[in-house]
Amino acid sequence: MKKIEPISIWQNGTTKTATQLQVQGTSVTLGSSASFYWQLLTEEGHQVSSGNLGISGEQYTAWGADDDYVYTIVVEDLNLTIIEPSEEASA
Repeated sequence: MKKIEPISIWQNGTTKTATQLQVQGTSVTLGSSASFYWQLLTEEGHQVSSGNLGISGEQYTAWGADDDYVYTIVVEDLNLTIIEPSEEASA
């Protein structure tokens, strides 16, 4: 999980502030592609937005063993900014 620059999300008629990004792998086709599920969470850990993102080709090759690379791809795709890793990420 990574802390992100706060972003306002419209959810069910109210504005919520997302401050955390969580990314999980959902599937991998070895040597070819991978899919990830992302969630934007409030400070309290409540989900305010989610989606899926796939990588293949050069992105898949560049991934290697660096999971922070996946976060980089997701934040670029969603136009977010990581401000610091959360405590869970360093534990």
